[in-house]
Amino acid sequence: MKIAIITEGIPGTGYGHLTRCLSIYQAFEEKGIAPLYIANYDEDAKKFIPGVNLLQLDWLKKPDELLNTIKHFDIAVIDSYLAPIEIYQSIYKNVKKAVYLDDYIRLNYPPGIIVNGTIGAENLPYKKDADHQYILGVQYIPLRKEFWDVEVPERKNREVKNILITFGAQDSRNLTPKVLESLLNEFPVYNYHVVTSNNNIIKRDNIKIYSSLNAGEMLKLMLDSDLAVTAAGQTTYELARTGVPFVAVGVTENQKFNLKGWDENNIVFNEIWYDDKNLFHKISEQSKKIISNHSFITERICDGQGVRRISNKLLNENFILNK
Repeated sequence: MKIAIITEGIPGTGYGHLTRCLSIYQAFEEKGIAPLYIANYDEDAKKFIPGVNLLQLDWLKKPDELLNTIKHFDIAVIDSYLAPIEIYQSIYKNVKKAVYLDDYIRLNYPPGIIVNGTIGAENLPYKKDADHQYILGVQYIPLRKEFWDVEVPERKNREVKNILITFGAQDSRNLTPKVLESLLNEFPVYNYHVVTSNNNIIKRDNIKIYSSLNAGEMLKLMLDSDLAVTAAGQTTYELARTGVPFVAVGVTENQKFNLKGWDENNIVFNEIWYDDKNLFHKISEQSKKIISNHSFITERICDGQGVRRISNKLLNENFILNK
C-alpha cells in the first residue's frame, strides 16, 4: 500500500503539523506500512521528524512535482495552513483516498475524509453530504508514539512544585520570558522548567532551560511537572494525556476551537488570548485556581489512542468515498 503524508514546518507555521503528521506516520508504521513523508521544512524542523521516509519538497511552489510523486497512491494525508483549495483538489484527483487534517474548517474541502481531533470537533458545523466522511473529536487526536501507552502518575491533590512553560519552538509572540517573569513575581518558590530557544531568559537557581527536546524527553518533563503554561495548540493534548493541569493561551486563530473545547470541559477557566490587556493577571489567576484545587484528571479525556483509531479507519476498505 502506498501512502503519502504531506505537510509543512517553516517559520510562520510552527512545527505542530510536523509532529502530528509524524504520529500518523508512526501509526501506519506500526502496521508494517512506511508512508512517504513529504514536507516543506527548514533546518530547525529536522529534529521533529526523526526516522521517517522523508522527501523534502516545497510542494506549494512545485505542485506538479508533488502530483507526479503521489499519482495513483492509495492514500494521501495533507496537513497545511497554507495550501490553497486548488492543491487539495489536485491531490483528490490523483489518489484513491484523500484525507484532510483540519482544525477550524479552514476550507471548503473537496471530496474526501476530514480529520479533526480537536476537543469538541464533532459539534462543529461541518457540512454533512455524500462527498465527505468525518473523523472528529478528541478520541482521534494524533499524538506521537511516546504518548500512546504511557503510565500516568496519580495527580489528584498532588502538591505543586514544578511548573512547565512551553510556547513552542518558535514562540512567535515572544511570550516565554514575559510569562516566566510574571509567574516568578507571583510564585517565587516553585521550580520552573522552560522549553524555549530564546537565549534571553532570566537566570535563577530555580529555573531550568531546555531546548530541542525529542518526544521522549518532552514526555518525561511533562510527567515530572505539576502545572503547565502553554500555547493552546497540540501541546495541550500531550499535557492532557499526561494528566498535567494547564493554563492555555491562544496565540493563533487556528487554536480557537481548542480553547473553546477545553473551556467547555472545565479544563481551563475561561479563554485567554495573547493580546489580552490582562494577560498576565489571567494566567496568574488560573494558576492559583489549579494550585489550590489540584484535581484535574485530564488523561481521562485524552487516552493517547487517537492516531491508532485514525489509521484503523483509513485502512478500512469500506471507509472510502466512491469517485
